Parts: sequence; C-alpha cells; structure tokens
Amino acid sequence: MAVNSFSFNPKRFAAAIPDMHPTLQQSLYRLFKECIIVMADETRLYDDRNRASHEEAKCIMEYLKANGKHIPLK
Repeated sequence: MAVNSFSFNPKRFAAAIPDMHPTLQQSLYRLFKECIIVMADETRLYDDRNRASHEEAKCIMEYLKANGKHIPLK
C-alpha cells in the first residue's frame, strides 16, 4: 500500500491499526510522533502545499510538550 498513490486510503489504513500486534501499534505511534516532530520543525522548508500540516503539527507538539507520555517499546 503506497502512501503516494491516488488509491491510498488513510481511513482504511487507520482502521487496520487495531488488528496489528500491540508492539507494532506502539512502533507505528512512535513513527507518527517522530513525523510530527519533523513536520513541526521551523528550520525545515515548507510551502503552501504543506503549510497547514506544518501549522497543525506545531499545535500538536505544543500539546505533546505539555501532556505527552513516554511511549514504551512494549
């Protein structure tokens, strides 16, 4: 399932998460969290195509800095 394909369905992908092994769910969340950190980074280049994602990622990071939890491997 390629993310850059027009047929990629994020909702269908997300719906499959509960069927994944719990360790894989944790790894996936850590991946998402690292992606948000990168997307929120003010030093990276962004344009109008990804400005909204950048701004939302900054808001998510504010929340995580205040309320985030350590996500263990297991």
